[in-house]
Parts: sequence; C-alpha cells; structure tokens
Amino acid sequence: MAINRSSSSRFLLITAAAILISTTLLAASVTSGARRATIDHLVVMVFDQMRPDYVDRFDLPNFKRLRASSRHYPEAYVGHLGSQTVVAHAVIPTGLRPGQLPWQDEAMVDLDGAIGRAGAVYKTGELSRTQLLKFLSPMPRTQFLGARVRETHGGRVYSVGSKNYSAVLFGGPYADGIVTLEKDGTRCRPDGVNVPTYISSDDRFTVNCSDPHGTGFTTIYSLDGDHYVPGRDPAHQGGDVWTGDAALAVMQNEPWSGMFLTFGGIDKVAHMLGEQDGPGLQSVASEYRLADVLKIADHQLGRVLAKIEEQKLTDRTLVIVTADHGGQRNEFYFGNNTFQSCCPFEGSASADPPYWLKHLGQIGKLRTGYVDTFMTLWLADSSAANEQAIVRGLSDMAGVTEVYARRADNAGVRYVQVLSRLETQTSRFQAWARKHSAELVNTMAGASSPDLVALLADGYGFGRIGGHGGAQEKVQRIPMLIRVPGERPSRRNDGFRLMDIAPEAARILGLPPLK
Repeated sequence: MAINRSSSSRFLLITAAAILISTTLLAASVTSGARRATIDHLVVMVFDQMRPDYVDRFDLPNFKRLRASSRHYPEAYVGHLGSQTVVAHAVIPTGLRPGQLPWQDEAMVDLDGAIGRAGAVYKTGELSRTQLLKFLSPMPRTQFLGARVRETHGGRVYSVGSKNYSAVLFGGPYADGIVTLEKDGTRCRPDGVNVPTYISSDDRFTVNCSDPHGTGFTTIYSLDGDHYVPGRDPAHQGGDVWTGDAALAVMQNEPWSGMFLTFGGIDKVAHMLGEQDGPGLQSVASEYRLADVLKIADHQLGRVLAKIEEQKLTDRTLVIVTADHGGQRNEFYFGNNTFQSCCPFEGSASADPPYWLKHLGQIGKLRTGYVDTFMTLWLADSSAANEQAIVRGLSDMAGVTEVYARRADNAGVRYVQVLSRLETQTSRFQAWARKHSAELVNTMAGASSPDLVALLADGYGFGRIGGHGGAQEKVQRIPMLIRVPGERPSRRNDGFRLMDIAPEAARILGLPPLK
C-alpha cells in the first residue's frame, strides 16, 4: 500500500548508517562456533495487533533482517483466550494462562472484592494503574520475568509504551520503572511509576492529544491526537516514535538489564480502518493508514536494535519480538458504537447494548459479558434451564460456530462443548477449530472465568471494524522472533505461544526455575 503523506519521510526514513548498524548486529548472531558470552540482558518488544504476514506484504526491512538472524516460528499463535491486549500483556511476562490471572477478557468479575464490592464487574482496560497493580501484587514476585532478570543479573528493568495499561501490565508491580502517557486535557504527558526526570521534565515527551488527523467523528475509533501516531510536530512526536525515543533514553541513561517495550500504533489504526486484509474504510479521511504505522513501527525496531549494538550488548542481549494478538476485518459487524457488553460495569453509566446481547438478556439472566470476535458471558442464574436458554439464543446468531460451557467439580474447572456448527465452515476453518478451539477456551478456566464462551466465524465481530479477541486463525497468528546470541538462525515449526515466552527466556538467561 502506498504511503501518501508528504511529511511521512521524517519518521519513516531509515538511514544508511542505521541499516549498516542493524546489519552488523544481525551478522553477529549468526556466527557459528564462537564461544557464547553470558546472556544477561533481555529486550521484549510487543507490536500490538501485528500479524506475521505483514512483514512481507508491507516490506518491513528491520523485521525481515531480524527474522533472518533469529529463531523464526511461523506456526506461532497467541495460544490463549481472550486474545486481548489487556490479557496478553500479563501473560507474556508471567507465563501464566489467563485462568490463573485475575481476568480473562476485557470484562472481569472481582470475586473477592479486591478493589471494591465483592462480585462487582469491571471493564478491565478501564481500571486505573493502582487497581491493575493491586490485582497483580499478590502474585509471587518470582512469577514476573522482569523481577527474576533483575535479581539474577542485576541492572534495572523498565516497561515503556504510549498505551497506559499495556505498559503497566507489561512491567507489573516489580518493574523499576513504567513509562507511559496520560491524557491531560488536550495534551498527553509522561506518566507511570518512577518515571525518570530526564523524561518527565523534558518537554519533548509531552505531545498533542487533540488533533484527530482527519478521522474526526467519521469512525468509531478516531485518532486522539498524537497518542498513537507521530503527528505533525517534529519536536513532539507521539505514538511509536514516542515509545522508541523514551526507550532509547532509558537505555542510554540507566544500567538496564530488562526492557519491556509495547508499541500501540498498529493496533489503533487497524481497529479504526479494518485494513488487515486489504482496503479498509475509504470514507474515513485518515492521514495515517495501516501501511504508514507499520513502517513507523519497523523503524522503531531498527532503532532499538541499533542501540543494543551501539552499547556493545549484542552478544549479551536476548531479543524477543512478537505481538499480543493478530486481527481481522469484521465484515459482519454487530456493534453499535456504544457498548460491548450486555450490562453496565461497576461505576459506569448504563448503555444500550447491541441487539443480540440485549436479546440474550431478554430470554435469560445475564450477570455481565463482553463481545468482540468471540463472546464471553457470565450468568446471573447458574441453573441448567438458564444456561440452555442462553445457548438457544446463541444458536440463533449468524456467525456462532461453537459454544463452550463452564463446568466445575472436584477435578477443577474446565469447559465442555455444548453447541457446534463447524460443518457450516470451510475445511481450513474446521481444521483450525478442531485442533485449537477446546485448547484455547480452556486456557480461560479459573475461579472467575465466564460461564459461556461462544466462538465466531471468520469476519464476525462486535468491538471494532478491525477486531480481535477470539479464536479465529487470523486473530491468533502472531510473529515470533527470538534472537539468541551465538545461536544460528533457524526456522522452528512448533506452535510457540505467548505463554511459552517467559519460561523459554528464563531458560536462555539462566534464571532459577520457578518453585
């Protein structure tokens, strides 16, 4: 896709020097027979809603070079539900499946009343930093990869990203610092935990957060200034450039051993325009398209790799590049731009849900729920009759392919299939679903997990025109590149998952095993 912004060159240009540095960096990792130095630094980069096919479709040079010098896992996938940012950014640094976390989706039930009334329901992504960390803090410190890197190898661990809750969850309660953006009127300013003064007091890191860059009110997910895109002011660029600049500032000024970086630009524009598989919304005159933000993200990847080389840490740094989920365009969109749940969340105003959620609440009793490219429902009445009524309602919905019901007994919590219409789908969809559906749904099983999980066909969704969250292959497929110093590049055909990152990184870094 052509980039048609005249000003794009200032942040898309990759200089010859940077290319040379990156080439040198990558060449160092393919040397065979060399004695491996101690690997005592870790950089994990998550590109929100990045799909592996984008690397070649959009000709992303830094992703290509890293792929050519790393372990490349073409069969990698998210490996859990929900395939959401707010879930994956807690899964990656802990290695836990969602059922072991306080939430499994964008909706959650606070069973024990950790932040308020027992049994209250919340939209997870709208919880404050204090609330998110309060849920995570009871987990053992040793469960967090960053804390273990710091305790074993010394040095500080930072999480950096312009999307607030992504950076908070990625760093967790034990990071030395969390650097993110917080909206303050028409501006976005540095915020987080132990934000270094060379960032908080530097006017460069305050950006405009009011200019919609042509999106205005013409889309359900318009750009909020330069929060997720660079913008027009070269002295105050936002989005992934902001994240890259903040990350490099930390790497320059801190004795770091761990960097957890999350880039949100791809996700924002992909949700807004639905360009995952071709032309998206043409009626939205956005100054940024998917091709633009992918080039911007690729440039930041090159800058971070070049910084590692500049600091002469190439032979000591484990680099992991992945995504928190993939994405699809919702050709069959059930949303209404007001609410993605059947019921109000704690502290939120009542809103009119989409028709199908309202219908389910009319024929049965729902406690709460959330929908995007799959559906999670918590029942207010646990009787078999109420469950059956809701399942009958789901069976009337076009796009529902399977429904799983939660079962709890002495053996624990699990999900069983109670409805299947897989025979209506393509052979490829059926093959993927029969291999992965039960596995993915059961990663949610836990004390606070939903009573019913409904999976949807390709191209069906509620949340945004470009969506994710569910079990569809395009939503589950993610890039997975792991550059291990001193190791030959290789193509690995196993289905590496986000849950596998923390234990594999711990093994490579020589961290003590979890007890």
